[in-house]
Amino acid sequence: MKKLFLILAIICFASTFSSAQNKKAEKEAAAQAQFDKAVAAIDAKDFVIVVDTYESSDGTIGTNTDEANFLSYEREFVFLQGMIVASNSYTNKTTVDEFSKVVDKKGNIKIEMQVMGSAITAKIEIFMKKGGNYADVIVIPTKGNTRRFSGEVIPRAEAKYYKRPNVV
Repeated sequence: MKKLFLILAIICFASTFSSAQNKKAEKEAAAQAQFDKAVAAIDAKDFVIVVDTYESSDGTIGTNTDEANFLSYEREFVFLQGMIVASNSYTNKTTVDEFSKVVDKKGNIKIEMQVMGSAITAKIEIFMKKGGNYADVIVIPTKGNTRRFSGEVIPRAEAKYYKRPNVV
């Protein structure tokens, strides 16, 4: 009887262990699919990053709940909207002067672009680790304070964001 319980315990443990491995593999596959989708959107220059968390002026980390704080790249223009992103309440339409995308040895992506608009001129840096679509963004304006925030890189057609009509 003891041998039977021991055999059943071993079978249960083995099946639980293999189930955990399958779940981990499924999560990794889903993260890789998100990463691939984000890279395709970046290559198409048609993506949105809605702010999830941001660094405030006093250095604390805050959580954003407003879909009107975003950075979007729409073919030839970059839109920066919201106090968190652009230090003003306008929808800042900018043109991209320089754009570079570098992939490191690990597969992480770094994007640098120089944008110019009537209300803001800035250098934008986007860092995205391989295996997901979450990115860290730094907006370094020529005038004003540097802005840091994070969010998911999502194709523009699938993104939920609110673009105000007051485009500058």
